[in-house]
Amino acid sequence: MNPSALTLGIALAAALRSSTPSAPAQDPQQRPPIIIGAEVEVVSVPVIVHDKAGRFVAGLKKEDIQILEDGVPQEITYLASSTGEDRIPLSIALTLDTSGSMKGSITFLKEAATYFTGKLELTDQALVVQFNESVKSSSEFTDDTDRMDAFINGLQVWGGTALYDSVMYSLDRLRDRPGRKALILLSDGDDTSSVAGKAQVTALAKSLEVSIYAVGIQGFDTPRGFLKNLAEDTGGAYYFPNKTSELIKVFEAIAKDLKNNYLIAYSPKRAADNTYRKIEVRVNRPEVTVRVRPGYMAARKRRGQQG
Repeated sequence: MNPSALTLGIALAAALRSSTPSAPAQDPQQRPPIIIGAEVEVVSVPVIVHDKAGRFVAGLKKEDIQILEDGVPQEITYLASSTGEDRIPLSIALTLDTSGSMKGSITFLKEAATYFTGKLELTDQALVVQFNESVKSSSEFTDDTDRMDAFINGLQVWGGTALYDSVMYSLDRLRDRPGRKALILLSDGDDTSSVAGKAQVTALAKSLEVSIYAVGIQGFDTPRGFLKNLAEDTGGAYYFPNKTSELIKVFEAIAKDLKNNYLIAYSPKRAADNTYRKIEVRVNRPEVTVRVRPGYMAARKRRGQQG
């Protein structure tokens, strides 16, 4: 896997029981979520395929794709394209650093964030999260871009950086959302104010079905390693623009990435056993690049746990 590529991963969507031809079609928002980090019955994997010119490869079918779990081929039970009628809705946590060090970047941040909300599809919903010494959000997930933009344009900078707490909060808000899920994280500095630690954040990120897109504004203490690892571990992508004026281009790339992917699903041949399992996707096309989350945690359901 190319670490500089925009990597999509497991953004779990629906418990897909498509093997029954007579079953009526379901509204994607009403399909029960597949749970990674609980008892695994169906694993759903968003995948991006690009040709050598960097263009999205459309029109793939099940027979064009092979998925392996720990090296063992799996049977694909469902395939959908984000550009087709069977597109599965997306929930996004837009998590923005408003600490004091962002004073010189806040105007560009607001422009890029409101640009991004304007690129959301009608079926998508987003939550805006801001963090400095503490974390707060724009209430609930919504498709009302005017409401999101009003919150973004009202952001003010001050205080320290609760980076780890912001990721924990955003992941928790996304945890039980239906459909595909992504966290877009922007920060210019290392953590100074969190209760949570780096290891705790990393463990939670690996256990959930959220793809993290990390944007690090260049600074003397930009946590490049932490942001890069979060993105790679969750099947997202990472960006380190040299200038804050480049933020709109970065958010444009993220929006494009989220709009051009496939969702494939399979039922693992091995029961949940509390182990991390590697995922590999191969595509029967010449000179293509495949981007996919590297794996997931197949944890057993705890006694008394529902669903």
